Order: sequence, then structure tokens, then C-alpha cells
Amino acid sequence: MDDALQARLRGVERRQYLLIALLVPPNYLAAADLFGYWVAGVALFVLVCLSFSFLLIRSRQRRDTAGV
Repeated sequence: MDDALQARLRGVERRQYLLIALLVPPNYLAAADLFGYWVAGVALFVLVCLSFSFLLIRSRQRRDTAGV
């Protein structure tokens, strides 16, 4: 793929992650008020564990496709 296009796609991806990061805290607080802070805390812990696992798998796949 063209390097300029690849750089633009990475920029779009970074902006999407920033938007997600900005939207999560207010939604988490709303869910905590609705379901209770203990349930929301457990759900947040599970979500963090799943996200961390996803990032590990993704980084390994990138490393494998890069041939390193």
C-alpha cells in the first residue's frame, strides 16, 4: 500500500481510539449509577482484561506478519 495512505489510515485509527477513550468515562459513570458501582466495577475489570488480551494477540499477529 502507498505510504501516504498508510499514514493517513493510522491517523484516522488514532482519532477513533481518542474518541472512544473520551466517550467511555461518562458512559461508565452512567452505567454505574444505573446498575450499581460493584457490578460496573466487575464489568470494567472484565472489559480491561479482554482489551489487554486483544492487544496482545494483535501485536503478536503484527509481529508474525512482519516476519520478526
